Amino acid sequence: MNVAVAIAVVGAGSLLLRIVPLVGARRLPDALAEVAEVAGLALLSALVVRAVVLHEDPAIPGDPVVAALSAGCGLLLAFRGRSTLVAVTAGAATYLVLAAAVAATT
Repeated sequence: MNVAVAIAVVGAGSLLLRIVPLVGARRLPDALAEVAEVAGLALLSALVVRAVVLHEDPAIPGDPVVAALSAGCGLLLAFRGRSTLVAVTAGAATYLVLAAAVAATT
């Protein structure tokens, strides 16, 4: 429930930050825009970490490690400037390949 509240609050704040410059004559202060950007990135990072740590798949032993490696692959591609679609697709493909390899070895 706390995650849902955090997503709602950051989403509402992000929406407000995007609407205010359209209806107001002035821009938002740069410091406020930087804080909003950092808050959004922090929320996304927390969601990824939580999803990886709490990942459970009874068919795959060591499934949080497989999830962490897959998320790391996607993050590496995103950091190198690839598109979101490429990063997510590569992360998902990495998860499927590693999950199949781990399941086949056990």
